[in-house]
Amino acid sequence: MMVALLSAAACTPAGGTTTTTTAATTVPVTTTTTTAATLPDACDPPTFLPTVLPARASAEQPSIPNVPLDQYTTLPGTTIHIWSDDANQPVMVIVRGALPPVKWVDTPEHITVRGVEAAFGPLPDDYWGAAWFEGPDTCDEYSVIFYPPVDVDEARSVAESMTGTNQ
Repeated sequence: MMVALLSAAACTPAGGTTTTTTAATTVPVTTTTTTAATLPDACDPPTFLPTVLPARASAEQPSIPNVPLDQYTTLPGTTIHIWSDDANQPVMVIVRGALPPVKWVDTPEHITVRGVEAAFGPLPDDYWGAAWFEGPDTCDEYSVIFYPPVDVDEARSVAESMTGTNQ
């Protein structure tokens, strides 16, 4: 490489001027936007409520920051309606947008909720649940979770008391 530079310098006439012209080049700026995976849109709240509540449910709704969040109340994209007792401990929650995220402890019983067949039975850790599906998308999945201690007959009555029918 050095030899080529020396040869080129030796071949240039003395006192000659070398002019180099560089063409202006515009390079377009490319902007790339990267977005993180977005959470699913939350389902609208259910348009129905039970006509029967567990006896230990308080008439007042709990202060949400005081309600312990758990595997049933923290599912992305869901909406919840929760009832608590006088000590602000959860008694039951209606979840729209998900079925229970755990398997039934035993084969669930079949009951009718809002005109459709639903599963009702024990979940792990003394919870009980009812779950049903009303339509073509995730927001048509519903579950009612009952927090321990659970009166099974009362829980079944609450689940079956949901107003309205499948539309």
